[in-house]
Amino acid sequence: MKKIFAITIIFLTISQFLTAKAEYVVYPSLGYSNETGIYAGGLAYLRYNSLKSDSTSQKNLIYFSTEISEKKQYSIHLMPKIHFKNDKYTILSNLKFKHWPSTFYGIGNEHILGTEEQYTKREYDIEFEVTKRITNTWQAVLIYELSHFQIKKIEENGLLAIGEMPGSEDNITSGVGFSISYDKRDSDTYPQNGCLYNFKSVIFSNIFVSDYSFIRNEIDLRNYISISPNYVLAFQGYFSTVSNEIPFNKMSYLDDNMRAITANKFIDRHSIVFRVENRIFPWSNPLLERFGFVAFLETGEVAGNLEELSLNGLKLSYGAGLRISFLMNERLNVRLDIGFGEQNKSLSIGSKEEF
Repeated sequence: MKKIFAITIIFLTISQFLTAKAEYVVYPSLGYSNETGIYAGGLAYLRYNSLKSDSTSQKNLIYFSTEISEKKQYSIHLMPKIHFKNDKYTILSNLKFKHWPSTFYGIGNEHILGTEEQYTKREYDIEFEVTKRITNTWQAVLIYELSHFQIKKIEENGLLAIGEMPGSEDNITSGVGFSISYDKRDSDTYPQNGCLYNFKSVIFSNIFVSDYSFIRNEIDLRNYISISPNYVLAFQGYFSTVSNEIPFNKMSYLDDNMRAITANKFIDRHSIVFRVENRIFPWSNPLLERFGFVAFLETGEVAGNLEELSLNGLKLSYGAGLRISFLMNERLNVRLDIGFGEQNKSLSIGSKEEF
């Protein structure tokens, strides 16, 4: 099934690209951690219009990234986004492969020092979405998700090694779902005005050849206020919840939405996050207009039951960042953020905005 989806996406991409005029940007990535040593890689964006599109259609996008470390861990990510019939339909796919070290800290909003376990995971993920635009602001999405998760290296006598933690064994999760969104943003790469309200629900079941049966629901609310042509305030509220037994690798991870939280440290069935970001591109000079800055504040927590969510459990993350625009028309940015919070300091490098 993985091969069928991969071949389908590649075929759709090539068939569109052969009739298109393209623009692209490529840049390197570099980093260091105690678990991996030095790691390096690259990211590439390719954008193009099909000859069948009119002048108001969005450009098709292909994103590709890869990283490899001195300890021979590696990751690959391919994401094509193809528009059809003048944006009435969109196909989006995320194809990911990762062989990377991780730390298991247990489940919950607090951590007992000294109980963490080191392990190395190998994960294959496919996310496939077909979007139908209903009106200029409303759209509906059909979703399919498939994941194969393996633990390749593990500490002896830990929770993962003795098999008491759901998901510690090789497992496949497969689910079908939908989302519906109200989108009044003026851009999907660097919005300056408008809002995006999205509800998403995915059902994982043995009917879809999944080893676990559960339901994951997400609510994502975003607002953007333009103070001036180059100054934007962005707000986000995010909530996720899952039902029934779920493998630990599919739980809600707080660090997915908070930049200065230790990776994998706070995970559970439910999560809630609030974020605000101050974005500014202060210069109009042609040499400097590509450079901008952000300041951000984030707070959130995870819980096993909804009743456990409280103000006392909220974690804090804050910091600042640099933005560099490579494609000026849509402000497709590279971001470099320095965060402070639970893990004291963090450094993250990526593409596009966090939200």
